[in-house]
Amino acid sequence: MVLEFYYDLLSQPCRAVYLLLKAANVDFEGRVINLITGDHHTPEFLKLNPLHKIPIINDDGYVLTESVAILRYVAQKFNVAEHWYPRQDVQKQGRVDEFLNWHHTGLRKHCVGYFLTLFRTRIGVGRFTKIPFDAEKIKELREGVVAAVKEMDEYFLKGRQFLAGDEISVADLAGYCELVHLEAVGEEGTYTANENVNAWMKRVAAKLGHLNDEALVVLKGLQSKYESAKE
Repeated sequence: MVLEFYYDLLSQPCRAVYLLLKAANVDFEGRVINLITGDHHTPEFLKLNPLHKIPIINDDGYVLTESVAILRYVAQKFNVAEHWYPRQDVQKQGRVDEFLNWHHTGLRKHCVGYFLTLFRTRIGVGRFTKIPFDAEKIKELREGVVAAVKEMDEYFLKGRQFLAGDEISVADLAGYCELVHLEAVGEEGTYTANENVNAWMKRVAAKLGHLNDEALVVLKGLQSKYESAKE
């Protein structure tokens, strides 16, 4: 049975898994779940994941949720190139895991909070209702992103080309997908202002090549809506 992958490319964690599957040539059957219209709240979906979350994989009846768990599982089950998730070198693997374990609260929560707050000041769609512009809250959220970027610069990228070493790994996919999401609300300056992190973002994009453009199509559509919406 071919691996089933439930995803929405509007989701940062889904994009990270999608990029690994594509880059590592893992055969899969895609099941697109529309987050904005609430596909993840249907009875059919809840049979797979009662927590309403994507991504999900179904590997011949083995259902797994949570992007980090999925990235690790895919890397090991399908024996992808060692650089994505080292299995032979426990110290290299530890560096990848170190970032993955940090990123959800260290980076993702700041990026998601900032993105959603800015987006909803202009657009109300589906489950996301429009909210008033709150300059103080937005300033605070932006500072959280900038602080996380600084930590990436000063710790994870210190002396390294990528987040866990000198080769691209699933850690880079997770981190890149969070930061690039901010382009949709015109806030790429949160990371381009940091020379080291900006250079890393460019290295990741170059490594991904056409797959990066493919994975960002949905986000680019959202960016167009945001830019054309009135504040």
